[in-house]
Amino acid sequence: MKIYLLNDIETLPLNYAQLAAALQRRARLTIAPTLRFFALRTTPLTALAVGPDDAVVLGFGHRGPQPNLRPQLAYFKRLGVRVILATELRARHATDRYFDKTRDDMAIYQLAFEQRLQVLDVDSRLNSWYQALPPEEQSAALTAAERGEPAQTLAVVLAPWLVNWLFRRLLRAELLADFSYGACQYPEVWDAPTNATDRTHARQLGMNTVRIGEFFWDRLEPQEGHYQLTYLENLLTGYQRAGLKVILGIPSPTPPRWFTQHYPAARVVNADGQVEAHGSRQHVCTNNPIFRRKVYQLTHQIARVAARFENVIGIQIDNEFKCHVDQCFCPTCRQLWPEWLRAKYQTIDRLNAAWGTAVWSERYPDFEAVVLPTKTPFAHNSGLDNAFRQFTADTVNDFCAGIAQILIAETTIPLTHNSSLNFNLMNDQLFSQLDIVGFDTYPTANQYWNFPINLDRWRNLKTQPEMLLLETATSHVGYTGHYVAPNPRGFLLPEIFLGYAAGLKSFLFWPFRAQPNGIEQPHSAVVTQTGSPDLGYEDVVRGGQLLAQYRPFLTQSRVVRAKIALVYSDNAKRAMRVESGGIYEYRTQITQVYRALTQRGLAVELVSENADLNAFDCVLMPFIRNVNDWLLAKLRAFAQRGGQLIIGPLTGDRTADMGWLRGTNGLGALGEWLGVTNVVQFLSAAGPTQVRVQIGNQMDVIGGLVTLFETAHPMAGVTTVAPVAGTRNLIYQHHNVYYLGGLPVDPDNSPLWDTLVARVIKPRDADQPFLDTANGLFKYRRESPREVQFYLANLALTPATFSLHQRARDATGRVIAAGTHQLASYQYQLLRFEK
Repeated sequence: MKIYLLNDIETLPLNYAQLAAALQRRARLTIAPTLRFFALRTTPLTALAVGPDDAVVLGFGHRGPQPNLRPQLAYFKRLGVRVILATELRARHATDRYFDKTRDDMAIYQLAFEQRLQVLDVDSRLNSWYQALPPEEQSAALTAAERGEPAQTLAVVLAPWLVNWLFRRLLRAELLADFSYGACQYPEVWDAPTNATDRTHARQLGMNTVRIGEFFWDRLEPQEGHYQLTYLENLLTGYQRAGLKVILGIPSPTPPRWFTQHYPAARVVNADGQVEAHGSRQHVCTNNPIFRRKVYQLTHQIARVAARFENVIGIQIDNEFKCHVDQCFCPTCRQLWPEWLRAKYQTIDRLNAAWGTAVWSERYPDFEAVVLPTKTPFAHNSGLDNAFRQFTADTVNDFCAGIAQILIAETTIPLTHNSSLNFNLMNDQLFSQLDIVGFDTYPTANQYWNFPINLDRWRNLKTQPEMLLLETATSHVGYTGHYVAPNPRGFLLPEIFLGYAAGLKSFLFWPFRAQPNGIEQPHSAVVTQTGSPDLGYEDVVRGGQLLAQYRPFLTQSRVVRAKIALVYSDNAKRAMRVESGGIYEYRTQITQVYRALTQRGLAVELVSENADLNAFDCVLMPFIRNVNDWLLAKLRAFAQRGGQLIIGPLTGDRTADMGWLRGTNGLGALGEWLGVTNVVQFLSAAGPTQVRVQIGNQMDVIGGLVTLFETAHPMAGVTTVAPVAGTRNLIYQHHNVYYLGGLPVDPDNSPLWDTLVARVIKPRDADQPFLDTANGLFKYRRESPREVQFYLANLALTPATFSLHQRARDATGRVIAAGTHQLASYQYQLLRFEK
């Protein structure tokens, strides 16, 4: 394999032969890979003999803009070469107070997102190294840096990190060899005998993995700068002797009391100017430079210990970013905000134009004058609100990336984060610097679809479908301010069955032993505070047996994704919070579309807007308010290829800064492509102006903000009834492209959804030759060299039917004839079809 590090002009002084040898040792290769640096000012692209088995890193060591980056990218993509983008190698100066993403880095991350490329974040590595230094060493480093980054520093800081990064991204054969089953334990809460009992008990239950450490900063650093790493070493040794693998947390969510006493200005400030007090978690701003320094130093200490233990199979960075605190208005955020705006918009005139600040005399003379969206008499400009939400998500990613670079330099242990669908994040960019996706979910039996929607989202965030479920309840959630009823017995088993089939490499319960203090004591666990079985105990036992039974099938097969995709966008989620209309919440809206599809028997992948649409035959794209030139080109190419494309509602109707579109078309370039005119939007609510559609002799009621337009191509067989909108239509159809201007109020009983699925979507379902399923059933497809496998489960409280179109076999080899069959509530079934 050839790995070429490329730069237009500058040469980076590293010993590349030594790096290649180190990479060979790290990957245990019989032959060292070719690792070379080329300055393209002297070596033309055509002189580089590379092919599909090789990789190039564009811009490695660059300083400043890269005018040739896109042509270089296009050239190597035509050759099928794996392309990696490198962020800027920035010179540092003593006048700098804080280092964050530059305009160049923003552009690189955006390009990487659009093209689904990996980012070698050189700037983040150097920045995290610098910020981890004590203040006196920072000053010395800056003094040296003003003479140019010394070669010795680059060799020490970049070389081992680069070797481990290339190994992780290019040469590692497998992230996690086996399936993990276990629970989250909190040894800092319990005494040694109880911890020993819980380790033994976990193994008796068939568990092989625990997750620890995401909150125990105070145990590792009880006083500032005084680390007690023997505590961590003893814990890991105890788990190793018990035969338990460990996913180890970086405990940044819970800085100790000494931190908030020494650095009170680091605490989060809310929009009303109130300072968050110590006593919970996430009470310190992740942008604060002192907090970052302490976290980076602690991370370094943890990494050195973790690297010595083979049973540490994963490191989790932080926990549930933005779970309790979204936006912060502290002094650090006020300082970073204008710098971030300058990098994003470049000139204040561009910002004013994008936000439309001529409204209400909001024009800003410079970036320093731009306010934060704190309390105001009415509401802030939607452009300001949207930008600050982006700033919040972008800077927490920067914090996470810094931790990741330290861990990459120190270890080869896979990295993850415990994320969620509920928070203001940019998950694609967040996980771009990590190895494997991690998440938690706590579904209730009366909203069972919330479990598979998580599987269908998180397995599509990266190229590989493997993912980690890091937390879920054995029975019910709860805290001292909110009690929740338990799930019925048996509900866990189809979750476990479907989860591993969909690509889970871990299924972990929260927690193993119920919390004795704090606020989460009412939350269910594997065992109670006294160690006796909790409500879900029997299902936990059976879950371990289930994994043992189906592990041979799972290990000999691979995930096969569905051919129907529903676009899920963190950007759309942010946009809907900016403009909710008092009725919209993104998670609710996207779930309604998901349910409309899955309850009609379809398997659906939830993909990002940057997904490779060529992998699908039908794509639905609702709620993507801004359709820019890049995204529109993707949609047009997909449609021209013959893919079934269903756009809307609320797609293409806003600018990137949440302004309403100007010009001749209310849907912008998207509307021009579709050929729709006279676009209007209004609320369709109960009353004389509510919009309806007639399909045959059935009428469907449409709700929410609707988009109506004039078109020569209304959907065949569907008539729009909208008295206040004249002759405008709700639905556009031309060949294989549809635009929906609104959705039915009742998706479960909707003639419109029935028609769309039967006529438009289901014919593109690749599972049709094998089976049909009914409401409540979910299925995941895997394939081995000899079989097509469907893992089918009923998550509903009532029996559900499925129809086999050809005979199959179950896990025991028993023949299941073609025809109609039934699964009882919480029953699951493996169906095996010979190829």
